[in-house]
Amino acid sequence: MSRPPYSLCVCPDSGLLHGRINTLLAAHPEPGGGLAPAGEAGRKRFVFWGDEGLPPAFWEHLTLQGLFATPKALVLRNAQNLPAETLKELSRALERTARGTPSAVWPIICLEVPFERGQPKVAAHIQRLPCYALAEKHRWIDVTPGLAQGSMPAYIRAEASRHGLALEPAQVAALARALPEDAGRIGTELAKLALAADAEGKVGTGALRLVEQAFDVNIFELLRLLQQSGHAPAVWRRLLEDRLGGENSVFAFIAILLREGRALWQILAGAAPPMPPQAAAGKKILAQSLGFAGVAKIWELALMADKGIKTGERSPEQAFEMLAAELFILFRAV
Repeated sequence: MSRPPYSLCVCPDSGLLHGRINTLLAAHPEPGGGLAPAGEAGRKRFVFWGDEGLPPAFWEHLTLQGLFATPKALVLRNAQNLPAETLKELSRALERTARGTPSAVWPIICLEVPFERGQPKVAAHIQRLPCYALAEKHRWIDVTPGLAQGSMPAYIRAEASRHGLALEPAQVAALARALPEDAGRIGTELAKLALAADAEGKVGTGALRLVEQAFDVNIFELLRLLQQSGHAPAVWRRLLEDRLGGENSVFAFIAILLREGRALWQILAGAAPPMPPQAAAGKKILAQSLGFAGVAKIWELALMADKGIKTGERSPEQAFEMLAAELFILFRAV
């Protein structure tokens, strides 16, 4: 089957998105053409970012064809952040690509938007673009939800196999509880485990515990301790940077905060989320103290911090310290 003239990839997780793009390229291989060496699946890959606007080089790749055109994959990340006028111009260019003769350039436009109830939250002005309607009509849209609690074990098993790991079911379950719902972070941790595995791909308890402990931060207990000792949010941030991995610690912390909030909500709803037995009693007391409104406030604060960083309204340090201060206020009555 011939490849589409362009593709829209909708996915909230950069790690999963990278995998989907690789899968698309592998599904439509093309012999290397032109005088330059070709990349994956016979194409050279060029990546641009919608957060930064579209430079002249992007339009040149998209519209200009040389005599010895090299097959290209033109990947545009975070296209949802482009200005409306730029999106309209891009839509017109993609429509021309779809109507014209087959091009050596394959535009892959990535919409990295959140999902709600299994459906992507694509902005209305993007859905109204002619290129979006055309892609829906011809099924040129690749939609991939992010990871969730239910899909974590299967994803970890598949990634572990790719890294040559032979994990026991109990080990998969432990990693699913400990790791954030982030394909990139999961891949990094499994790569570390692969270095510690034996010749058969089996992982010892010690190496697995190190990974679990790196992400199993009891943020609520830590919050209480810091409140009691009077430390400022900046001290808390430095401590978490040591535990969660440097400059990316803010996003790792937000992921853990959302995960813990979900567990507290499940407890309030009468469910029994998977967690170590020794933690269950404390989490139940905390959930009852916060109530549904308190847990919802945790999610609100976490998502506001995430949005502030990604939109450029706040630096990671500012977002983290504001989040910590709000959490201190929320937990005063707990």
